[in-house]
Amino acid sequence: MALPKLNDVPKYSMKVPSTGIEVRFRPFLVKEEKVMLIALESEDQKQQLMSIVDTLKACVDTDIDYDKLTTFDVEFMFNQLRGKSVGETAKIMMKCKTEGCEADNEIVINVDALTIDMPDQESIIALDENTTIEMAYPSYKDVMETQEDGVSESKQMFDILRHCLVAVIVGEERIDLKNETQQEIQEFIESMSSEQFTKVREYLETMPTLSHEIEFYCPMCETNHTETVTGIQNFF
Repeated sequence: MALPKLNDVPKYSMKVPSTGIEVRFRPFLVKEEKVMLIALESEDQKQQLMSIVDTLKACVDTDIDYDKLTTFDVEFMFNQLRGKSVGETAKIMMKCKTEGCEADNEIVINVDALTIDMPDQESIIALDENTTIEMAYPSYKDVMETQEDGVSESKQMFDILRHCLVAVIVGEERIDLKNETQQEIQEFIESMSSEQFTKVREYLETMPTLSHEIEFYCPMCETNHTETVTGIQNFF
């Protein structure tokens, strides 16, 4: 007699933050959870992210281009998937920031309360009277490619910025940067003034992320705290 297949899993829907596309998904099963736990134990951020994306591919039954998902898309979608798979609450440890205390506090949060705040930000940035640039948030694959051992944070930032630049508009002419070499794009960035580069960098620095404001009381020092927790690593 063949073993039975367990759990006729339900289907849910969610929207991809960067595009607004609605996708349907099922909860993840033990076979997917096992892979993610192995990735978590490795403490390798690339492996963790890849295991999350692989789980999304296994559980989402809507046809989307995963290579174009941003990091905050992946964060939000996994959070929704996790909530329907293992429960709508998660336990995280918050360290007290009071000087001389620093006690660990276990906090229970509702994962549905975690949000992606899309900034009211223009993707077209004017560099001077005649030149503007079109930008887009980097995909999770773009970010992964910049995370190499021994690479400085400043180099990683420049590498990510190259992926953010979509086009340069000079007067009536639009130059699509996918047709330009990485070296040419790098030289274009390096030719900017400090003021121009600050505008470009601010676009990247305000990229959305999964976040939640947590209020908690530390019984050790009897102090109330408010902390904003960001990034999927806190909720994995």
